[in-house]
Amino acid sequence: MRVVHFCPFSPSKSGMYESTKDQIKYERIEGLDSQLIDPIRPNFVDGVDGYIRTIDFREAMDADVWVVHSNIPPPLKEYIVKNREKHVTVAIMHGPIENMLLKEWAYLEKNIEEEGAFTITHINWIWNHDACVVIDKHAWEISKIFDEYNKLHYIPNSIDLERNPVEGYKWEYLNHPAIISCDVPRIEKLPVHILFSMPGVLERIPTARLSMFALPLVHIEFFRNLVCRSKERQLDFKCCENIQMKMSSLEPFIRGADIGFNSNYSGICSRVHMEMMAMGVPVVSYNGDYTEYHARAFDILSIAEQIEKCWNDLQSSNLRTKTIEYAHKNFDRAYYVKDYVNLYKKLLEEKK
Repeated sequence: MRVVHFCPFSPSKSGMYESTKDQIKYERIEGLDSQLIDPIRPNFVDGVDGYIRTIDFREAMDADVWVVHSNIPPPLKEYIVKNREKHVTVAIMHGPIENMLLKEWAYLEKNIEEEGAFTITHINWIWNHDACVVIDKHAWEISKIFDEYNKLHYIPNSIDLERNPVEGYKWEYLNHPAIISCDVPRIEKLPVHILFSMPGVLERIPTARLSMFALPLVHIEFFRNLVCRSKERQLDFKCCENIQMKMSSLEPFIRGADIGFNSNYSGICSRVHMEMMAMGVPVVSYNGDYTEYHARAFDILSIAEQIEKCWNDLQSSNLRTKTIEYAHKNFDRAYYVKDYVNLYKKLLEEKK
């Protein structure tokens, strides 16, 4: 079976790309000929990232399955409309559902006179492809409302555990517990409440410090404005150890940390939090069965309480070991890729 994945080539810059990379690796292990096409640069064949090498968009015409992560390259859109019987198309919805819905709302506001209401990508992907996959339960509960033709599938998000070993170089933090936030601000996750909770955390654990990673430059300016204008700059000097821009790898900073914080309001476990748990770092969140440390959303005192509870458990139990075991049982891409392969086979058989 030949499979092409449409996803922008963006190593170390995009969670969607890293997830696609994991998918291609394990599809190949399952015996599939899986390749990557950059839909933004459809003729781009020079992208090389380990076992990934981008191929020209024309090679999609010889593939059995098209997996759409972002979009189909413009040169192929007219082709696939005329040749739907030749290929199976599967759309995968990456990212939190709220972010997708907001982008669709903004798009319709801008193009309402030129475009109809059903230009919405979210609904179109469910209706117009042979199958559409959502990767978290929250997105499933919302998306199934629009699944008029029974094309929606839920396959839990997962990672390549081999890329996130417990052993390896780790950053030596000056203060402990070292609390890390690796969320990029979006409509469904604004990582300011963990920052605002730090004075309350320090009342309970004076040695604690927060480090914020993976923030783009414009967000660095926003967060530094917050910390520098706090009373007596308490959020800066007293509460934070690092505020860093995007980098090529978060692994050393995750591996050296004690506690991770998930800012997503729905509590879904995103890729970076799976990576944290795979490396033994427990996560405090607002919801989700991957952790028992649930704070009330936006409640900074509740966040501080859960940080303290998690820190106490880290010192008095085998919480790190249990966290790693949970990740290996629930986040293994090698396991979940089999669901994708079975889906491809089922769709191909139905199309025949």
